[in-house]
Amino acid sequence: MTYLTLGFGALLLVIVTLLFIGNRRSTGDVVLPARQAEGGGREDEADRHWLSVVEITPETVKPAVNTLARPVSYSRTQVVETFWSGGGGRSVSRIYVSGSRTRLDTQLADGSVRHMLISGGMAGVWYDDETEWAVLRTPQLNADLAARTLSYETVRDLPVERIAGADYREKDGAWCLYVETLPDGAGYADRYWISVDSGLLYAAERIWDRELVYRFSAGTPDTAAVEEGLFLLPDGSALSGGE
Repeated sequence: MTYLTLGFGALLLVIVTLLFIGNRRSTGDVVLPARQAEGGGREDEADRHWLSVVEITPETVKPAVNTLARPVSYSRTQVVETFWSGGGGRSVSRIYVSGSRTRLDTQLADGSVRHMLISGGMAGVWYDDETEWAVLRTPQLNADLAARTLSYETVRDLPVERIAGADYREKDGAWCLYVETLPDGAGYADRYWISVDSGLLYAAERIWDRELVYRFSAGTPDTAAVEEGLFLLPDGSALSGGE
């Protein structure tokens, strides 16, 4: 089973093209609960009170997602794993975000690091400490696609009948808005864990025929301002068309 079955064919086309060239949020009606400060009682009691503030159901998923907002600036580590019959793949990236600009530093299987700057339908790509880069312009390219990340905003557009389940739940110590979809026409069902604290996708899975074919996981984001120099090309210039 290839990445095309995961819906990332466009990304593969982008990467192949780059290798050839370079050689090588509105608010809704639901108010999400704020976590109680420690020391106000036993932790399990505080958690139960926090979770009872609002009930998440397939009918309330859309307004709940609408209350979430991603940080304007952050960095974190993300891991994407894909699985197919007889094998699998894993990539680890450090992502830096500032406004509409994103940088991805991805460790490749051969030990090299691929750097990608994405902004406004453009991408600049280079490897390791190279001073030359390739630029691709395509309106289909965005940071989620480049990072091979399921975009949880698509949940807002799902008909209620496509949502198999939704609730608040804890995953690896983080409280999340959980949404699971019914299988689509091709048999794929998605699971999303969205951090209530950060508004970022915390984890995701894609299932096909009861088999896990994709898994995304992320570390805790650092919301400190990202160094401006990280969004420059190797010669110190900005990606043309970026902000």
